[in-house]
Amino acid sequence: MAKKKKDISKVLFKEPPVTYYPYVDNRLVIIDWASLSYHLFHSINSDKNREKYGLHDSEGELRLWRTKMIDRVMDYVALFNPRHLVFALEGKAAWRKKFVEEYYGEHADIYYNKSEYYVLADNYLYMVQKAADGNFAVTPLDIKDADRLAELKHRKLKDMPEKQQKMFWGIYTAGGNPILPSYKGQRSKQPWTFRTDKKVWAEYRERFAKELAPLFRARPIQCFHAEGDDIIYATIQKYAGDCDDVIVITKDSDMAQLISRKVRIFNHQTDTFFVEPDPVRYLDGKVLSGDSSDNVNGMAFVDTRKGKVGLFYKGKANQIGKGSAPILLESCPNIYETAKKNGWADQYMRNRTLIDLSRVPDHVKHEIEDCMAATPEPEAPAGFERLDFWDVPDMAGNNYRRLQATGFYCVNPVKGGLPFNASLFTRYRAEAEKPKIELPEDVVTADNIGLDAELSDIDVMF
Repeated sequence: MAKKKKDISKVLFKEPPVTYYPYVDNRLVIIDWASLSYHLFHSINSDKNREKYGLHDSEGELRLWRTKMIDRVMDYVALFNPRHLVFALEGKAAWRKKFVEEYYGEHADIYYNKSEYYVLADNYLYMVQKAADGNFAVTPLDIKDADRLAELKHRKLKDMPEKQQKMFWGIYTAGGNPILPSYKGQRSKQPWTFRTDKKVWAEYRERFAKELAPLFRARPIQCFHAEGDDIIYATIQKYAGDCDDVIVITKDSDMAQLISRKVRIFNHQTDTFFVEPDPVRYLDGKVLSGDSSDNVNGMAFVDTRKGKVGLFYKGKANQIGKGSAPILLESCPNIYETAKKNGWADQYMRNRTLIDLSRVPDHVKHEIEDCMAATPEPEAPAGFERLDFWDVPDMAGNNYRRLQATGFYCVNPVKGGLPFNASLFTRYRAEAEKPKIELPEDVVTADNIGLDAELSDIDVMF
């Protein structure tokens, strides 16, 4: 067999990490705290790191994670020099979970006899039998077999006894997928191999954000019924008009719907910016194809060329995917009217509500506004004593003090003025013995901001 040639195009054209970004006077940076936290917490979970850092218990894991989070926030302060910084936190009872439960309470059908249940939701059909050990045996069936259930007793999920409703929401296939598409339901079954209990870490993650925020004059905004995505959207809507630009730090591709002339999305996993030339069309496609990471199904039973409901996939696919969504958009420009005409408007509005951040319910919007009002921006950084309490390495504390001495807005708003760019400064030191080169006036270096310290006394941060 001939050896498959390696496609080097992705390597040749891979976007390099961002190491320099122009400063402006009034920038807002929003950090998706849960997204960054998961990324850095999972980055420590390797045998090499456990051996290197002595991660033998929960406290060791948390200590290393705290250090990584502090270092990363300092990196973003140096890279973007925000005047305003927001940590967008997760609420404890996000509204989307209840919305999904209410939707499937109305749209999921339960068929039953004396020995088994049949659960029909969207384009999925499962047979559920109770096993001898008290667990459930779940068998996926072909959706075309649904017609055979007509003679069985059946009810809407919402009309089942409450105990049985809870039972159905807690049943998973052998592969770990929930038989009812509970919001983010797949995440709860993903393996968690840390010493720290998952619920303990989730609570500590949000608490640490609130403890860390004063050091960077950041606003840690959390609302009981809102997700971090909702906080990000509301913050942009409220403050973007008064800022020069906005940078959102996340790896959630859903945030691409927010890209505009003033708003950019920075991927903390690749250190690059998301590129999306048509955010509106991107959002429309996402609504049609769903969001697998949040366990939101795509449109079911829809012919991608005509938008009509039917078993057009002949059992080969369960829903519209990323590849077929653009075909449907091209064939049916007025997608909502097509949905109404062909019987899938309920599905469309379900996904539009879940994915389109502008569709946040009014009561959640009001709650976020109240949370913002209750979390003003600190006038000066505080809480330095916690660096010792958190047991972070001396290097992190030294880097923080260098940020202050240089005059970055988040840690030293009094000093003011634009600080140097760290990558340019690195090159400046490396080329110190060579003839000086004339730089454009708008390039900020150590020479034109009037540093109090000598260059030799300041270590490079990157």
